[in-house]
Amino acid sequence: MLQLNGIVGGNSPISVASRKTILLQQIVINVKRGQKLVLKDINFLFNNESFSIKVEAAPSSGTFIARGGAGDLRPNKVLVHNTTRGDLRIFLLVSAVNAANNTRSLSRSDSWHLTFSKQ
Repeated sequence: MLQLNGIVGGNSPISVASRKTILLQQIVINVKRGQKLVLKDINFLFNNESFSIKVEAAPSSGTFIARGGAGDLRPNKVLVHNTTRGDLRIFLLVSAVNAANNTRSLSRSDSWHLTFSKQ
């Protein structure tokens, strides 16, 4: 199991333009040959319901988006399935997406907790 959590933090709210995405957190992990990286559960709270949380495993196409500003979900979503002959280095990205038609702000207290498994 791998757990990842974070908080926006800082000294003031962060403005995000309409329909724009802002990167909140990035880590690097390795996925061994034959393994899958699975997003088991996600718990998040954004004080503005216009924001969605986006979890990506780059450079693969694995992406999960949860809308509605908050949630406690169990997507069991495969983000990466390493079928190569060696290990893969993955950039795990957590972002906020402003779905509104105008600029909205992320609160300093907006936060997330993710649990992954390698199977």
